Amino acid sequence: MSLLDVNTAAVGGSALIEAVIGGEMAATTAGGAAALVAVAPLAADADSAAFAAALSAAGGAYLGVAAEHVGRRYALAGGQNLAAVTYLVGEIANATSLTL
Repeated sequence: MSLLDVNTAAVGGSALIEAVIGGEMAATTAGGAAALVAVAPLAADADSAAFAAALSAAGGAYLGVAAEHVGRRYALAGGQNLAAVTYLVGEIANATSLTL
């Protein structure tokens, strides 16, 4: 018997939810990526070109942060899955040792 009481199905469900949210975030970010980095200048002057370049750079920075966030969600989901499986295997091993 363990000192912890872990509902492995709930932890696995949480991992699934995190993975789904990460997938949705990746898809929506990818869908808007072109609009974020391909900003066209409003006029043919240097200020408009500089402003468009700054907006494109900000869009690229956002895409980098969003990609990191998606990666962290996937890492969290993987950690939750690992924790659920590890706890379940430990409980099975403990139960088996008690029956022997």
